[in-house]
Amino acid sequence: MKDLIKPIIIYLLTLEAKLVLKKKKPFIIGVTGNLGKTSTKDDIYAVMKEHVHVRRSEKSLNSEFGVPLTILGEKSGWSSPSKWFMILLRGFFTPWSKVYPTHLVLEIGADRPDDIKKITQWVHPDVVVVTQFGQVPVHVEFFKDRDAVVREKGYLVEALKKDGLFIWNADDHDAREVLIHKTNARKTSIGIHEAADIQATNVTTYGNPIEGTQADIVVDGVTHHIALGEVLGKSPMYAALPALAVARELGIPLEVACASLREADKPKGRMRLLQGMNNSVIIDDTYNASPKATEHGIETLGSLDVKRKIAVLGDMLELGQFTRDEHYRIGKIVAQHAHRLIAVGIRSRAIVEGALDAGMLDENILGFDSSIEAGKALVEMIQPGDAVYMKGSQSVRMEHAVKMILAETHDPKRVLVRQEKEWAHR
Repeated sequence: MKDLIKPIIIYLLTLEAKLVLKKKKPFIIGVTGNLGKTSTKDDIYAVMKEHVHVRRSEKSLNSEFGVPLTILGEKSGWSSPSKWFMILLRGFFTPWSKVYPTHLVLEIGADRPDDIKKITQWVHPDVVVVTQFGQVPVHVEFFKDRDAVVREKGYLVEALKKDGLFIWNADDHDAREVLIHKTNARKTSIGIHEAADIQATNVTTYGNPIEGTQADIVVDGVTHHIALGEVLGKSPMYAALPALAVARELGIPLEVACASLREADKPKGRMRLLQGMNNSVIIDDTYNASPKATEHGIETLGSLDVKRKIAVLGDMLELGQFTRDEHYRIGKIVAQHAHRLIAVGIRSRAIVEGALDAGMLDENILGFDSSIEAGKALVEMIQPGDAVYMKGSQSVRMEHAVKMILAETHDPKRVLVRQEKEWAHR
């Protein structure tokens, strides 16, 4: 889309979305943070959809385009002027439509300073969920430092209605100290490691072979059991906990909400458990990459009781001045939890350095320029009983490597990220 047209489309989309909110007055749940926004948004939707008329953000549409598109009930027009024209034409009539969702779950992100500030000038949520940040958040290259990223997300907390609810992560100590004072609204905490209003304890895998992640959920002194099939690690649990907090806020019984999460479709490329070739196990975490999420994934790989653990890691982008140090740090973590390392991309060379310095043998490390090359090496390498963790930023396209080692029982278009035709030639 040409730079001249883009601001015009954003202006018109926003104008139409404002009018929709004014006319329809939906209950709005805003989800922000740096880790797990999309998974959290999807889990919230899963616990709500059988009880209210709800709409969620499509995929990860969370920007100045994505938020108004969700409100209007439209998908992106990508680079097609004719599609954008039809979107705007339909949007003109949306405020007067007879059928409109009573609830909206909006993922709201920020690539650059003031992105969220602009959105909160006209979006005022009834519930705000802030996920995790990590010491070096994604998109930090466009911000002065981590605190600047936290402050940007804080604009959404400040926009919360006075009688609203702020759901915050008790395990993210630094962020909570900044954000907790930005609103006088009601507050509910979630957590795994720290005591919280809604806390997950005894987070473990279940099944033989492994089927997923389970935990005990303690709420108001009562313990509920939750099992999340086809996903592994703490990250999916951090997405489930805010959904349970929303369920409690809306009066949905917790046991019903837990059942909804168990039966929900699992997100693609987010700690997704897949069957690999030669009776191997794949942990597909290829949607995107940040240091904290990568660390969680590697630790999950290390916790598995399997024959051999292979970490396949691509470049982590948008880290600015922290790029080399964070890749190097991840390499040292890999050496503690994996038997083999396959690194993909120029930046990932620092992962190799970190792994070598931490004691991983050179013979157990391979480096490639592309995910396709890495996939070819994996095909020759994988043995029965192996567990393979795969992670990288979007542009590295790590899903190509996953596709090459999938078991024949899987349909790539159904289980992998970025299989749409818009991504075919990227």
